[in-house]
Amino acid sequence: MKKIALLFVTLAVIISCTPTTKITGSWKNPKQPAGEIQSIFIAALTGNIVAKSTLESNISEALSKQNIISFKSVDEFPPSLLKDSIPKELVMDKIKKKSHQAILTISLLKKKTESRYVRGSTAYAPMARYGYYDNFYGYYSYWSPSAYSPGYYVKDDVYYLESNLYDSKTETLIWSAQSKTYSYDNLSSFSRTFAKVIVKKMKEDGIIKTE
Repeated sequence: MKKIALLFVTLAVIISCTPTTKITGSWKNPKQPAGEIQSIFIAALTGNIVAKSTLESNISEALSKQNIISFKSVDEFPPSLLKDSIPKELVMDKIKKKSHQAILTISLLKKKTESRYVRGSTAYAPMARYGYYDNFYGYYSYWSPSAYSPGYYVKDDVYYLESNLYDSKTETLIWSAQSKTYSYDNLSSFSRTFAKVIVKKMKEDGIIKTE
């Protein structure tokens, strides 16, 4: 019984550490035709080169699976140049030369810490599977250790990000989405999850074509 209870606690800890990204809201320019965007320039707005490269690469990969051509800012501008503010003329010249239809920017709006309560471990199994259902004490002695195992509080770092898509010719906003990510302990895992969620939302909102 102790092993089973320990298993549930372990699973709860693993799940609580897994990055979770949710879209909290999105907006689409009503003048934007559905499924028109086929080429996107990706720019993660962060001074952390590793994070920038990882995030742009994962978004590019997610877009390519939807047959969307994409280009990453880390491939267009050297790290030394990224440390400083890049002149607008240089950025737009690069984008227009490669005929990108849109520019996708990703930025961190804010980060905060939230506390949440994790309940004690319990589970449910069909009656026919276990003999302890036959009498009160059998049932009580099986479940009481886990039923009374104390819950605990955990603190999560919560990251709020904003993704904006601009028309490369007019520079007007086409689409915007805000997201909320919990338990960002692993950059690679977070980046893959975030990329999938964002690209999925772009499909749902009619920004890129659905298969």
